[in-house]
Amino acid sequence: MTTNIEENKALVLRFFAAIENNRLEEFDSIVAINYDDHLPGQSPGREVLKKYFSGLHAVFKYLKLPIHAIIAEGDKVAVYNSVQGVHNGDYGSFKAKGNLVDAKAFQLYRIENGQFAEHWEVADFITLVTQIQA
Repeated sequence: MTTNIEENKALVLRFFAAIENNRLEEFDSIVAINYDDHLPGQSPGREVLKKYFSGLHAVFKYLKLPIHAIIAEGDKVAVYNSVQGVHNGDYGSFKAKGNLVDAKAFQLYRIENGQFAEHWEVADFITLVTQIQA
């Protein structure tokens, strides 16, 4: 028998796999329709999240999000991961140069009714920008 903690961790693994494999339609069963992403400037909603990751795939070829650590307690799952790929599309004002990127991020997800309800993130954007500008 699995526990909610194990189910929650499995949900996060499914989410990361869906992103890496660019199967964003799987978000329909993983992410709540009114998903609240607490990133500055980010609007709520599952469709916004699909658009964000579709854009990330357009910018970073071979996008991978390897997980280095995953910890769950109650309705929350914490993930320490990398964002890896080849910068092959313009990223804001940064023109694509084909540089490899490998930056770290910390994610916190709250799960409700078997779906992601909320998300918080702290990402190493300094490393990411340094790598794409090199």
